[in-house]
Amino acid sequence: MKNRGYHPAEEWKEATYRGLNCAAYREISPIELSTPIYPEHNDEYLHECLHNLKAKGITFDESEFY
Repeated sequence: MKNRGYHPAEEWKEATYRGLNCAAYREISPIELSTPIYPEHNDEYLHECLHNLKAKGITFDESEFY
């Protein structure tokens, strides 16, 4: 976020921090990343997103994504 010009509070650097309204995690374990990170972001989802953008007048060469 800092690279994008945001200035998050120092508390967010602590992995167990959950904000002002939630108690911090007691412990947290890292998990392996999947590919894609969000499993629902598959080819069908990509096609749906590109179709949605096209309906809004935003077009891409779809071959760039496959």
